[in-house]
Amino acid sequence: MIKQPSQTPHAAAGIVSLVVLLATLAVLPPIPAFGSSENEVVTFYATHTTSGYVYQFMAGLALLAALWFLGYAYTRFRREVPGSPLPVIMLAAGTAWATFAIVSLGLFQIFSVWAAEPEAHGILKAFSDAYVLAFAFNSFPAAVMIGAGSWCTRSAAGWPGWLKKLGMVALAAQVLASVPLIVPDGALKPGGLITYGPFFLALLWIFMSSLAATRWERSGAGSNSPAGAEPNHEVRPTVLAQER
Repeated sequence: MIKQPSQTPHAAAGIVSLVVLLATLAVLPPIPAFGSSENEVVTFYATHTTSGYVYQFMAGLALLAALWFLGYAYTRFRREVPGSPLPVIMLAAGTAWATFAIVSLGLFQIFSVWAAEPEAHGILKAFSDAYVLAFAFNSFPAAVMIGAGSWCTRSAAGWPGWLKKLGMVALAAQVLASVPLIVPDGALKPGGLITYGPFFLALLWIFMSSLAATRWERSGAGSNSPAGAEPNHEVRPTVLAQER
């Protein structure tokens, strides 16, 4: 019998994701909220140029680690809920969520360049507001990712029961994050806690899922059912003969 490679590193990728992203809080303060003055926006990007680049790198690594874990979860869910479209929906939505966030990170360098050019300050203000709105829009794929992934968890497969409840809380937070998109000039402005809080809750769900998966893999429960295995849909000829 061929010994399957350990899946623990893949299962633990989600833990790394949240830890690295939390470290970025000490690197860069929150980006100016939607509707901030032109002076506030320009000052922010002109002051935090270097720290912004460090933030880009760290946040990019965190998102890639989250995507790595989603790949592990997809492979495992394919085995635990065979025939269900939810695993691929989770992975597709998670890929969109991570990709959209990574592309948004690249805008920071452009904004820093515009901050040094007085004639571009008006454009910087407009694009900064658009950036914050786009970041809030990213709550939609996050909601699909969390909802599909949470629905796939089964206690019989080693997932703790509280994980699905946490997923529902994180899902509700993503729905709440969409409110500023409908009323951007209201009391809940995009770019504040209502935008970034749900993002961290999505990563918290990934973190706790990763923690549960890592404990399950380390217990040896996954060794008898390798994560690379695909559901067996083979129908034996003898069975067909009996049915005829």
